[in-house]
Amino acid sequence: MTQDKPRRQPRRTQADLRERLLAAALTEFATFGFDGASTRRIAKQIGAHQPQINYHFASKELLWQAAVGHLFTLLTQALDSNRITATGGQPLALEFAALLRRLVSFVACHPELNRIMVHESTCPGPRLEWMTGQFVKPFYQSLQPLWKQLVRDGIAAPIHPKLIHHALVGAASLVFVNAHELALLNGVNASSPYWVKAHAEGLIATFLPGLHRPESG
Repeated sequence: MTQDKPRRQPRRTQADLRERLLAAALTEFATFGFDGASTRRIAKQIGAHQPQINYHFASKELLWQAAVGHLFTLLTQALDSNRITATGGQPLALEFAALLRRLVSFVACHPELNRIMVHESTCPGPRLEWMTGQFVKPFYQSLQPLWKQLVRDGIAAPIHPKLIHHALVGAASLVFVNAHELALLNGVNASSPYWVKAHAEGLIATFLPGLHRPESG
């Protein structure tokens, strides 16, 4: 009787290692902020070695930029704001509601997005300026005309267009950023599909109170 040969573990490619380093870096930067983050801890999280980080990223700053850029790329892909083609009324409101659902689903899986933003906004500097200019501002600007139209149509809550970005992102993400607090208060697992959906629908009802209301005329 022959013994089965042990299966070889698949070799990890450099691209795979880089992706895993970025994911570990996001967790580290979101938890400790840039100054408190440790590249040694990042490597340890995934069973890598410090030289492997140095191979892919010449500095801690470049690792932070790569991790944040990767996260915002995922966000852009998830939101897919190009899906919004309606110009007003209930069709636009329905597409905006779908955008809100996608946003909530994303931040439920990536609470580190808001945590990193808060860390950088607490001690503003070049990193915040870079992140805002590269990633936040384009989304902010794309949101303005949509929201203004929904307010004009009487569908959206009368929130000032200059504040709507932070109102939406803050409301969408805080449940998941403070997930441990939520669990202590009432035992809710914020990331469960039921509560992710419930949160999204609650936000839609709050921000788009005129959705599904019969249009006059």
